[in-house]
Amino acid sequence: MNTLLQISIAILCLFIVWRIYKTIKQNPELLSKQNVSKSFTTMGILALILIGFVALLVLMLKRG
Repeated sequence: MNTLLQISIAILCLFIVWRIYKTIKQNPELLSKQNVSKSFTTMGILALILIGFVALLVLMLKRG
């Protein structure tokens, strides 16, 4: 990678970190225990559905 690309990626990363910091600073309840727990539960259910879907596709490929 050339230097200009590395500098622009570093600036973009710093901007994203700054925006996340500002968002959390304005809404501290975003990281409350209850909200994080709900998010992990939802992501866990979606992950199980995705695993099942991929397993189904793999079984369909093996039979076909």
